[in-house]
Amino acid sequence: MQTFGKHEKLCSATAINELFSKGRQQFKHPVKLIWLNIADQEPGIKVLISVSKRNFKKAVDRNKIKRLLRECYRKNKAITENLSNDGKLLLGFIFVGKEIPLFSSLELIIIELLHRLKVDYEETSG
Repeated sequence: MQTFGKHEKLCSATAINELFSKGRQQFKHPVKLIWLNIADQEPGIKVLISVSKRNFKKAVDRNKIKRLLRECYRKNKAITENLSNDGKLLLGFIFVGKEIPLFSSLELIIIELLHRLKVDYEETSG
């Protein structure tokens, strides 16, 4: 069973700053994926999910999009499971669209971004 627990969430302010300053980006409208590999004692994947307040004024809408993004990642995180064997992998999913997406279309976008991440990660580390 795929889960998305507290240990998988990116909460550290220093790690978030490092992700945004040094991370690599991939984009497929309306989701931007930023990722960074860090050599760390505890390997694993940490995920940040963000929706802009500028595009969605109501917290209800922002929270719905974040729930959709989390669920899409949770269902398809097996694609990236073996990437973080040598260190910590930080991922940031940022929703930049202007409308609330459908789950089915968002899931296809997340799957494509995760496959691109896997290819890009293997090219840079190996």
